[in-house]
Amino acid sequence: MKLIRTVVVKQILTKKRKEHLLQKLEEEETQYEKELEQLTFQLHKNQKTHQGNQERSRKVRQSYKEEIRQREEKIRSVQFKRHQLHKLQLGSELKDGTIQSLCEVKTGDVWDNILTQSEIIIKDGIIHEIREGRNDDDKLV
Repeated sequence: MKLIRTVVVKQILTKKRKEHLLQKLEEEETQYEKELEQLTFQLHKNQKTHQGNQERSRKVRQSYKEEIRQREEKIRSVQFKRHQLHKLQLGSELKDGTIQSLCEVKTGDVWDNILTQSEIIIKDGIIHEIREGRNDDDKLV
């Protein structure tokens, strides 16, 4: 019988990977800044359009202010991630997500061995290591 189990994928932080992640964060921040500028421009434009209707003007302003606040929060989040990435040492393992894997089980298999966590370790885009037999309990030791 085959079961589906979750496998954790981790990336080893190399100089190349760190540069790639920093570039992605910079592009993300630039995109949010462009969106922020556009929202600010649209807010001013819409305020002029709805000058005669105070209630409508207030609702529009409130809506744009919320969107602007969200973009500012995303920019702060990206800046924090970039700051944390600068602190990380090369060789650190970063969780990159999870994937599903098929696992063959048969009569006589030890159930606890089936439940152990597997990890795929990637270094510069190449599978560097496959780890089997890690329990979630290992974190407690």
